[in-house]
Amino acid sequence: MLAVFCDFDGTFAVQDVGSTLARRHLGARRSALWAEFERGEGTAWEYAERLFDGFDLPEAELLAFLETIDLDPGAQALVAWCAKRDVPFRVVSDGFDYNLDRLQDIHGLRFDYTANGLRYEQGRWRIRAGGPNAECGCGTGICKRSVIESWRLSHPNAFCVHIGDGRVSDTCGALAADLTFAKSSLAEELERRGAPFERFTVLNDVIASLERRFSDFV
Repeated sequence: MLAVFCDFDGTFAVQDVGSTLARRHLGARRSALWAEFERGEGTAWEYAERLFDGFDLPEAELLAFLETIDLDPGAQALVAWCAKRDVPFRVVSDGFDYNLDRLQDIHGLRFDYTANGLRYEQGRWRIRAGGPNAECGCGTGICKRSVIESWRLSHPNAFCVHIGDGRVSDTCGALAADLTFAKSSLAEELERRGAPFERFTVLNDVIASLERRFSDFV
């Protein structure tokens, strides 16, 4: 059984929702916290907590911002391709459920997802990790390796595909998958490690590759 797991920010969507918001509204704080993270001071999720938990961006402003987020040109086609072939498809994001729910409404499509939690309490963001894994070195709120490994436990014959663009949140999922499509810093990290992957630019490239390979998965 073929199963497809896809990152959201910078992969399924053109922009990175969290990073764009942070650059606009938390520029100096983001730069300082990121420098600490790059020096190895804390995990990726600890960085996110310090940056966003308690963030006082009004909800209406977030909703207006989400209206500006574009999906990859092949995003809807990838969801449709998987649905037509009964291929399980899941967005696996180290972003937030609140944003994914509203972006589905904005763009008129539906997909399963795994993500961190975001709620508004008295006008402030409150966030919670959706699936961390202390045994994995990723240190993220959503360990993508764990998502793929959990799927394999219940689907022993699964052939797992991971699609991503980010070194921090996607590397563990990419290394756990049977086939990885990568771009940007994820591609650079996998090259550095000597790990196999297929480079892509837009999701239509992924669809074309899966179409060529699909007979191998049935």
